[in-house]
Amino acid sequence: MDGTNAPDPEALAALRPGMPISRVAEAMGSAWRAPPDHTGGVIDGLEHSHGVVVRLDQDDVIASIEFGWRFTKAAVDGFRIGMTLADVQALDPDVTVGDDLPRMRGVREGRRRLPTGVEMRLRFTRESLRSIRFTDHSATSRDPTAPPYPEPAGEPGAPFADPNFKLVVLSSLLREKELDLGTPEMLATHVLGRPVDLEDEGYDLIPEVLEYLRRYPLTDTLLAKVRSLYFDGGENIYVYPWYFWDGESYEFEVSSLQGIEHCPNVTDIDAIAMIDEIDIRQLTSLPHLESLSISTDFVGLDALLELPSLKTFRLIDTDTYKEAITPGHPTRSLLESLKSQGVSVAVRPGTWGGGRQPVFR
Repeated sequence: MDGTNAPDPEALAALRPGMPISRVAEAMGSAWRAPPDHTGGVIDGLEHSHGVVVRLDQDDVIASIEFGWRFTKAAVDGFRIGMTLADVQALDPDVTVGDDLPRMRGVREGRRRLPTGVEMRLRFTRESLRSIRFTDHSATSRDPTAPPYPEPAGEPGAPFADPNFKLVVLSSLLREKELDLGTPEMLATHVLGRPVDLEDEGYDLIPEVLEYLRRYPLTDTLLAKVRSLYFDGGENIYVYPWYFWDGESYEFEVSSLQGIEHCPNVTDIDAIAMIDEIDIRQLTSLPHLESLSISTDFVGLDALLELPSLKTFRLIDTDTYKEAITPGHPTRSLLESLKSQGVSVAVRPGTWGGGRQPVFR
């Protein structure tokens, strides 16, 4: 993101229902992206970085805006995320706070109707302010529509050897809002050429959707935008081919990272599951890799010294932990070399008999 035109927290905090889309664009700066049609006017490009989500009405006017727990750099009408309930009520005695929400112990909401007719809703968790939402209930919401879908091209998985690794890359692009697949139901409807109700059909893998994703055309421009790769069954890509997948089977298991060099700007890799084995030697083609976290099997530990931008290394593995705490062991020497280069190292055992889990740092 261009630091000279970064999102302005004060300008974001001033956004309210009734303001035009241009005010949102100005406040977001270089992070501004017009909302995809399938979102129904939702602008969520700052959701994970700043905690702000805007919804537009049919006239490109703000219908609602929510400031979540990540919005900590500016006050919103005097309220700050993290304030206590007592402080909020001292600031605005007209805020009416109800009892705990159903099935949400410790979560309460306060509401107030503003002179403009807009409703302000404050949500508290354990007496701490966690979100602020302004809504114009008279606004006419947009109807979401499917995005344009490119024709599938090339061999499944291309430019990667493993089609399932391509799913990991697609998930990264989805997370960073660089790729628009619409909703899972929209994509399935497009691929199958008929209406699809995933509440009914989402309990099984839809092979045609999986094949489409594996052959989704990825340009060099898109691949250059991949920053983080997360190997985890909870990633958002998997609901597209299998809406109600429980994460307990192995259809999406990754067996190879071959071709990862096509994503030259990756800075963060977190391997929690979903991959047979991480070959660290294959990561030496990533000149900007800063953070590596591995909780799966791996090989090529020595290649850590060939990652020029590495700043953080996290590993959960019992054997490596035992080697790391053994004076004179080559693994310990390797990790000490990393630390001497300024890399933050943490190695923990995968199993532990009880008490506080030890860590080699």
